[in-house]
Amino acid sequence: MSVAKTAVQIAVWLGLSILVPYSAGAQPYPSRPIRIVVPYPPGGNTDIIARLFAERLNRLGAPIVVDNRAGSGGAIGLEYAARSTPDGYTIAHATNNELTVVPAVRSTLAYDPVKDFMPISTTSKFPFVLVTRKDLPANTLADFVALAKTQPGKLSLGTVGVATANDLIIDSFEARFNVEVLKVPYNGASLVLADLLGGHIDASFATVSSILPQVQSGELRALVVASKERITQLPDVPSAGELGLDDLVAENWTAFLAPAGTAPAFIAKLHGAIDEIGREPAMAAAIEKAGAQVATSSPSDCAALLRSDLARWREIAKEKGIKID
Repeated sequence: MSVAKTAVQIAVWLGLSILVPYSAGAQPYPSRPIRIVVPYPPGGNTDIIARLFAERLNRLGAPIVVDNRAGSGGAIGLEYAARSTPDGYTIAHATNNELTVVPAVRSTLAYDPVKDFMPISTTSKFPFVLVTRKDLPANTLADFVALAKTQPGKLSLGTVGVATANDLIIDSFEARFNVEVLKVPYNGASLVLADLLGGHIDASFATVSSILPQVQSGELRALVVASKERITQLPDVPSAGELGLDDLVAENWTAFLAPAGTAPAFIAKLHGAIDEIGREPAMAAAIEKAGAQVATSSPSDCAALLRSDLARWREIAKEKGIKID
């Protein structure tokens, strides 16, 4: 046997000896528990929806664990997820707040929502609704705009905090109708609701889940839903889209994302299961009960939504000089 031929045989054998243990040890994905990082405490909408999906994602063949890591407006949990090993066993269930709003107004952040994550799918959307106290002399959006024009800087709109999504949408509203209102920041939606019901403020762009019972009972008046189409929870309230106000469309949304570098095959498998779950009538009903709408999407559409929202809020923050450090 020639030296050259022997060398080739040895090389082939060495190659096979490396491949065989790998192939024998390789396991199908997933082969161990998948952790879903939720950057908020248990019980909130983001957590509830994550758990609704988690209950059904065990069809992948592995246990699903929800890991709540709250703090700093969602930034702590999202940073943790971004720094996790990109092996498909840690994913995040996040909201547009920490993905697009916080990055738009903070100059320093420990994660990059675009570079550090691979979107898997959106899961839900929470449209904002312009609601007023029941005795405000404005029965329609047109009435409200006319009232704002006659009282520049006087109509008070409550927000859940400075530089939050429902705070920035007021800036969009002012620019769209060339009006000026008075923004009143609170530390949470419950405080906004209490002062609306008490007549201490005039209105708010609130999420459906936070004001639905009060609108249905007549304690608050809903003028417009900031969505493209009407929603099932408020079928009699016009949408911004049908009024030709696409620039007023604004929704809170949630999504699953994986750390950058996660294998595309893992992303595809997760997306397939999430999309399948989102199409089930029982899942849609459960999410509507939480005050939202089910809204799964392709990874590319999820990425496009993230980028467009981020650009929108950055533009508004720049125009208004909003910056939090």
